[in-house]
Amino acid sequence: MVTRKLVARGYGEPEQVLTVAELPGDPPPGPGEARIAVSAAGLNYLDVSLCRGEYPQQPEPPFTPGVEAAGHVVAVGSGVDAGRLLGRDVIACPTLPRGALGESVTVDAALVVPRPPELPAVAAAALPVTYQTGWFALSRAGLAAGETVLVHAGAGGVGIATTQLAVARGARVICTAGGPEKAAVCREHGAELAVDYRREDFVAAVRDATGGRGADVVVDPVGGAVTAQSLECLAFEGRLVSVGAAAGAPPPVDPLRLVAGNWSLVGLSWGSAYPGRRPEAVAAAYQELFALHRAGAVRPPVTRVVGLAEAPAALADLAARRTTGKLVVQIGGDDGRRG
Repeated sequence: MVTRKLVARGYGEPEQVLTVAELPGDPPPGPGEARIAVSAAGLNYLDVSLCRGEYPQQPEPPFTPGVEAAGHVVAVGSGVDAGRLLGRDVIACPTLPRGALGESVTVDAALVVPRPPELPAVAAAALPVTYQTGWFALSRAGLAAGETVLVHAGAGGVGIATTQLAVARGARVICTAGGPEKAAVCREHGAELAVDYRREDFVAAVRDATGGRGADVVVDPVGGAVTAQSLECLAFEGRLVSVGAAAGAPPPVDPLRLVAGNWSLVGLSWGSAYPGRRPEAVAAAYQELFALHRAGAVRPPVTRVVGLAEAPAALADLAARRTTGKLVVQIGGDDGRRG
């Protein structure tokens, strides 16, 4: 028996290093593990970083990228509660180098979460990284109802998820995006104001929209010069949460600059830390996200569904910022049951 997986055999751009390979079937799960038949897998910028060899927890080639899997559990190892997982529809975040972009993946059973029947696989695959990142970013920032949050890259997966979650918390949301079409996407998902950073100075726009006060919270997946500029957007006792650096590493920040505004600078890496270190917090966040999905407040923004062989090109589009929302790879049927 063979299984198809997307494999990176070196470092480079996704279209250069990723190929679909037929490999021997996965061995039986070890103690504490579960094997998932993957129905859908989410794509993220970190998959691009993995291909380029730039991710902080970088595996050596060959490896399979993908850290978001939705499917059903087909086997469990010793020590795993089979009644809780075996045969269940689930969400999981695989641990590299055994990534989600294949027909099956074996994961630590502690990282597997049963999902509700009303959440189909394609939508579920868009949930873990973006919504958990947004959830923990706003929680770490202590966002309260009535506060203003600035969300950079607001038309991307993390941006849309953070916007929806902030609105659900009763906050006012301002987004930045590149171009009028992406700005419109931000407004569709709840942003009161969407600033086209290609045409406007977003610092001035935020100051103007807040009567000079600034934003209470900034969520920044962009990095680079945007992080430094974002400090100028902060209100008194404002909090800036750095969740990524798609535009490169930001310049150093002088702590005395934070002192002057009583600002807080928070770093957040969700996927490389929270599932393994705070699994109980992750599980609780999932239950909140499931409830918000049932209420219609969480709407996974899947804008493109591709097959496994099309995933490298989709990642290239993601790297070049030619996408909005979330890209998902459909691998199996939607758990073979819901069509």
